[in-house]
Amino acid sequence: MGSGVGVGVGVGSGVGAGVGVGVGAGVGSGVGVGAGVGVGVGVGQIARHYYATPAELGFKPWALDFAPDNYGNDPFPMAFAHDAVTARWSASDWDPALRFWCLPFDPNLGEWLRDQDPVALSTLAAREFAGEHAKWQFDEPALKARNWITDAQLGWKTKQNQQEPKDFIRTELSHMFRDMEDDRDRWLAEAHWQADGLAGYFVHLLGIDTERRPWTFELIRCALAIGNLVYMHYKARFNRVRPSFLCPGLIPPFGPPRHPAFPSGHSFLGHFVSLVLLTIPEVADRYGEDKDPLPIPPNSGVRMRTVRGVKPSTASVLRASEQFGGPLLWFANRLARNRERIGVHYPSDSAFGRQLAGAIDAMLLTDPGQKYKNGADKVHWSGLDAVDITFNKIFQDDRQRNMEPKDLIVCPSLHRVLAMAKAEWQTGALYED
Repeated sequence: MGSGVGVGVGVGSGVGAGVGVGVGAGVGSGVGVGAGVGVGVGVGQIARHYYATPAELGFKPWALDFAPDNYGNDPFPMAFAHDAVTARWSASDWDPALRFWCLPFDPNLGEWLRDQDPVALSTLAAREFAGEHAKWQFDEPALKARNWITDAQLGWKTKQNQQEPKDFIRTELSHMFRDMEDDRDRWLAEAHWQADGLAGYFVHLLGIDTERRPWTFELIRCALAIGNLVYMHYKARFNRVRPSFLCPGLIPPFGPPRHPAFPSGHSFLGHFVSLVLLTIPEVADRYGEDKDPLPIPPNSGVRMRTVRGVKPSTASVLRASEQFGGPLLWFANRLARNRERIGVHYPSDSAFGRQLAGAIDAMLLTDPGQKYKNGADKVHWSGLDAVDITFNKIFQDDRQRNMEPKDLIVCPSLHRVLAMAKAEWQTGALYED
């Protein structure tokens, strides 16, 4: 039995190392804002790399040569396990420090809080969010009814016809082998850093630092803390095994982490953090999607934007066919794809991560009290023109049950931090549409 303090890699994203870099001044009174907003792994003498990845599964330089041998054989074994349809992640497969996710959910977050800063606003936001768990923890039928998940994302599960999930799994693994052959080598360095450094990539993309944008850093930390609760809950609910468990020939260059695959935590966090940041009007203007964009010819190259950027609608985020071109959601997709390229996530893991992020964002950041000129009660989803968005149509899907204000997730600390972050992006003049 291990006794010791362990080497925790607590991460705001649950998958990354930190948000801030200390800006020391004078005699070392730095303003460092570390991110430690995740689940530390300090159990016994277990050494780890990345997030809940055993040290033994750290980075290894595999030669990615896909030329067939002299007899035309595949360079890597591509067969997958005979029990691919029924295989599930077990409690013993989880990292010891994360096995509490297999237990009934504790809204007081007793185990989770062991590795958190108790005075951080991000911790308080996570605790408030956990207290609202009945509004975001649903079983599979309820998720489908709310359009938080689709049958297309669940094609890997057992159906009446056993051949259907086998074909689905084969298609996804084939996609991953193509990624391995075409993309892995040139994307590997970036994917390697993103394994633990997801938050730092947002900081770099936004070009921010703790002196100018301290509340934006705190907002990112809040999103990471809340996000960790969401994706870990659903990983434990679905218990999907990692791709390399079914098909060892995928040989991930590191990992996989010791928690289930579905949904992808990187995909969820990439999209969720992006959507939360896009609630700030000035961030949406520069890093969001084109508002009513004109048709843009393919390969049009460098161009000047003709309209302001905006936060996209919930409906568009939940629509799998929708592709985004704004910098933040472009990065979120890139982050998710990199996890597929290195062989630790299936494409459907990424798709569910995005859809879940859109749903949670809408439930957290919808304002049910705003009035409009026509006198009708409408819901304003922060960062959007809400003229066409009514409360019952926020998800724009016939399967979405009618929503009421009581269905929304109440998280005052997140809104407090968001208000402060918005203020620090203002340049003196009121932001006008």
